[in-house]
Amino acid sequence: AGGEGGAASSSASGGSCPGETDCSGACVDTGSDPANCGACGDACAAGESCCEGTCADPSSDGLHCGACGHGCQGGLCSDAACQPVVLAAAAGAPLAVAVDATHVYWTHRDTDEIMSAPIDGGEAVTIAESCPSFGIEVSATDATWTCADLGTVYRAPLGGGEPVPLAAGLNLPMGLALDSTSVYVGDDSAVKRVPIGGGEAVQLAVGSGSRRLEIDDTHVYWTNADASTIRKVPIGGGDDVILATGYFESHEVALDATTVYWTTPGEGPSVGSVNKVPKAGGTPVALATGQASPFFIAVDGTHVYWVNVADGEIKRVPVDGGEAVVVISGVSPNDLAVDGTSIYWTDESGFVMKLAK
Repeated sequence: AGGEGGAASSSASGGSCPGETDCSGACVDTGSDPANCGACGDACAAGESCCEGTCADPSSDGLHCGACGHGCQGGLCSDAACQPVVLAAAAGAPLAVAVDATHVYWTHRDTDEIMSAPIDGGEAVTIAESCPSFGIEVSATDATWTCADLGTVYRAPLGGGEPVPLAAGLNLPMGLALDSTSVYVGDDSAVKRVPIGGGEAVQLAVGSGSRRLEIDDTHVYWTNADASTIRKVPIGGGDDVILATGYFESHEVALDATTVYWTTPGEGPSVGSVNKVPKAGGTPVALATGQASPFFIAVDGTHVYWVNVADGEIKRVPVDGGEAVVVISGVSPNDLAVDGTSIYWTDESGFVMKLAK
């Protein structure tokens, strides 16, 4: 609303309301005032908010769900909460998931397909037929994935084509990461680097249980589940460093500019944790404890997201610490990814899903 007391009187008497509207002598922001929404005297109904000069019901408006400007990215708004969107009904259980600026990509356990669909909705297409894969990454031109049972890493154009083997003879490869020159792979015995065009795999570090790994400009980071450690090694090779130890059966890791995040299921029900440690080393910090088998993990600039497998929930917590909240329940994710606006997951029910943050 407009100013109060002397400030309002002064503005009104001077006939000037910089950036606002003079409504019967009061300076008013008609973009947000529910009593003068869009124009003086145009009042919103009870329970509505004034959002950019238009009255909106935050309990049901998909463009202003729960608050002005909080869009549901194509989903419905119910009880002031965005609802998930089905991006694809998969023929079989979808597994690994990745996302770029325009598409979501996933693998299949039952059909062995590598597929994609537009993140704003549209037809799902097959990129390649290959294997049940637990790891997929995409570049501007290609999809790259692991085939654990075959001990192989494959690549195919995003537009579709015959899979090209990049490396073979690996020991149950699962997690992978890409840069402009190399593919980094975690298998059941080591972390390895493979030329992006294919060739001999170079061992960077020994470490079993490396289901998921991530990279930055200088290092590879991974979980060594069998040794209950979080490690890093230079991407060009060198000594690996233990960043954290004593985290039972940790499999998933995520990065931001300064920090490594990981989930630890723990050795019993509801004893898991979500943790972080500086990339440079330091004291690990638990962001959430008492979690029900936390597993898949992703991070954006403000929050860490993860799946509590035993509870069928996706949760999040601020990267600097705070209250952990349930984002959605009643789901069975097989993997998780995030971008600037949404959360994506493959679900055991056979769907590829999106939910606005």
